[in-house]
Amino acid sequence: MFGKIKIIGGKSPDSFDKTSELNAFLGEGTKFEGSLSFEGTVRVEGTLKGDIFAKDILIVGNNGKVDGEIEVDTIIINGYVKGNIKAARRVEIAPPGKFCGNIETPTFVLHEGAIFEGTCSMEQIKNNLTTTKFSSASKETDHHMVKEKDKDTTGVSTH
Repeated sequence: MFGKIKIIGGKSPDSFDKTSELNAFLGEGTKFEGSLSFEGTVRVEGTLKGDIFAKDILIVGNNGKVDGEIEVDTIIINGYVKGNIKAARRVEIAPPGKFCGNIETPTFVLHEGAIFEGTCSMEQIKNNLTTTKFSSASKETDHHMVKEKDKDTTGVSTH
């Protein structure tokens, strides 16, 4: 619909992998508040506050800060994320990454030096988890930003 967006605001980070195909990039110094849904790979080096729904990959770079509920296929955290994550395929936290909240995913990778504070449930998540929310969000608007007010935020057992 919008085509490929290579850089949105801010400075390009040193760690930006020029060989990766990105659909969107939230640059350092850029702030976004609201709900975000997307297809493809999105990299965040700025600040994003709100819910994120995606069929594909979210990368939170070293300078990235995300606060909200996240439902994606895969998330790679090198920055700071606070909230709850439901990932259909994988959650990976690498240094200097820090995550505070609850995780539901079949594959969880915590690299040495990364920080994880919260709970993790590693049961298989249905592949249509994000597809359902993403599909309904796409039908409500012709752009990729939507708000969902009636979101279930029940927690995961701590034991």
